[in-house]
Amino acid sequence: MSILKKKTIAILGGALAVVVATGSIVSIYAKAAVKVSSYTIAKSDMQQVLELNGTVVSNDSDMFFADTNLKVDKVYFKVGDEVKKGDLLVSFDEDEIGKQIALLNLDAEAKEGSYQNALQVSDKYSALYSEATRNLGVLNQQIKDTEEAIINKQAEINKRCSDLAYDGAKIQVAIVDNSADADKTKEYQKQLYNNAYVQNYDSELVRLQEELGRLNTQLAGFKEYKAEMTSQKAASYTGVLTEGGKAELEASKAAADLTIANEIEKLENAKNGIKAEFDGVISAVYAEEGSILTTGSPVICVDSLEDVIVRCNANKYDIMSIEKGQTVNVKILNADYSGEVTKTDKMAGMDATAANGVGVDISLNDVKDVILGLDVKARVNTASLTEVVSVPKEAIITEDEKSYVFISKDKKAIKTSVETGIKNDDYTEIISGLNEGDIVVWSDVKELSDGDEVRF
Repeated sequence: MSILKKKTIAILGGALAVVVATGSIVSIYAKAAVKVSSYTIAKSDMQQVLELNGTVVSNDSDMFFADTNLKVDKVYFKVGDEVKKGDLLVSFDEDEIGKQIALLNLDAEAKEGSYQNALQVSDKYSALYSEATRNLGVLNQQIKDTEEAIINKQAEINKRCSDLAYDGAKIQVAIVDNSADADKTKEYQKQLYNNAYVQNYDSELVRLQEELGRLNTQLAGFKEYKAEMTSQKAASYTGVLTEGGKAELEASKAAADLTIANEIEKLENAKNGIKAEFDGVISAVYAEEGSILTTGSPVICVDSLEDVIVRCNANKYDIMSIEKGQTVNVKILNADYSGEVTKTDKMAGMDATAANGVGVDISLNDVKDVILGLDVKARVNTASLTEVVSVPKEAIITEDEKSYVFISKDKKAIKTSVETGIKNDDYTEIISGLNEGDIVVWSDVKELSDGDEVRF
């Protein structure tokens, strides 16, 4: 006969232990089922979202530079001030502008005078050159004709002298032949005396010699004038503008006119000052009231508040998932904005503050009342799938670079190998290993083992 001495019930380590004393002690252990969360597999749409840190920046900045030398009259805004399109940002001293325009106009007049003078000097030398060239042509012919006339005249003189000498010789012969006849000899001697006189004072010979003298004087005059024209031609040649020289002179004048007109136009425009070309914020001011700006000096910079982007930096893993055109959601000052990826840098580390990160630009739609420089979170939709199998990310177990889940079969957890795809903050895509209707289970308080009993 057994006598029941004592019955004790205790909870030990999560298992129910029943101890019954019946003269001897018998222990019975029953392992309790694990409380689990569950998810029934059904196909649905899924998006992969990548969160990036970013900064709100302007995508359009206007840096204004001085077009010419200008004196600053007034600067109307300081760094950080908001401006509207058309606002006057900087004005310039109009009296100083007027003086510069007057000087430029005087310079233009001086250059015009210099140009006209060069043309007139060239025309003068051209006329002298043409005159010398024309006269030399005539003189050369006149010299040639005169030299021929002198030769012919000298020949006439020589012939006249020869004829007179021949007559004298004949008379001398007659004297010799008639030496016995005193009367004839006397007559011939008289003729010889007349012949000698004629040879020295013959009027025809005198005329011919006078004509020869005039021809020699004329030749000397022609040669002297030729020397003068030759010198004039040589001297005037260097002062005559060639066609190339005229083209160069005209081009230089045109360039000078264009430069002066351009400077005057810049000064006229400067009278209107510098105005904002879009709504924005002053990001830099370089000019001071009363200062003199030289051409090319920076004046003021405006960052657009109309064209705003978020500048992000992605690490080497995230950048592989980011592509131009992907949609993005950004919250700025409690306002939600949509946008898209517009650019990814082709070189890491371009932003000094991002170490080796890769820059990503995100454009925003319908931007209103933003503050440049704010740090924000940008959620990039890197993938979008329809009708896929997915499970909550907490259900995924990773061992030895392989992925597993537990599915419930006959109230037991069965460890199942799966192939995963894209992920987001809540779910992981399952490419293979699960079917619709499968019940995936996991425990938030205990690590499941294959074969564990589960309860929902």
